Amino acid sequence: MQIPVFIEFSGDCQRVLCQSLLAAAPYEGCALLIGNQKESDSLVKEDGLKIHLIWPCCNVWKPEVSNLLESPKRKSNPLKEDLSKKNRFLIDPREQILAQRWARNRNWQVVGSAHSHPHGVPIPSAADRYWTFLSGLSVIVGQSGEIRAWWMHEKQTFEPKEVAILGS
Repeated sequence: MQIPVFIEFSGDCQRVLCQSLLAAAPYEGCALLIGNQKESDSLVKEDGLKIHLIWPCCNVWKPEVSNLLESPKRKSNPLKEDLSKKNRFLIDPREQILAQRWARNRNWQVVGSAHSHPHGVPIPSAADRYWTFLSGLSVIVGQSGEIRAWWMHEKQTFEPKEVAILGS
């Protein structure tokens, strides 16, 4: 998927996203974003994503997960903080498969993921950047309910790129 210039939420998706993710506090909430590609309405054609549905997920992060996900190519975890559900999330792969099937049956797709920072701002943390394995869209909801969207890179040598949210 190409880096979108913007994302747009349908209907009450932003409200559903905030409420479902912040309800998980003090832990990070997480969700999948279901939608499709969309061209802007302006004269300059820019590609974006339209989010039609928020698929809330359970945060299944466990401390031992970090050992399973570590790649031999990666150096040891440089993060100083202890990782827990309070500062890390993991979406169950079975939920991802169900969401992909459901979306495909409606000619949509899983276009990204979302999570909350219940104790902070909606900016990718060091843990978010370190644990990004595939480039893609990540929407973060901060403790105050502010929503920001980022294109995360699998190579940590690149800073995340903020993506505009239309209508917010």
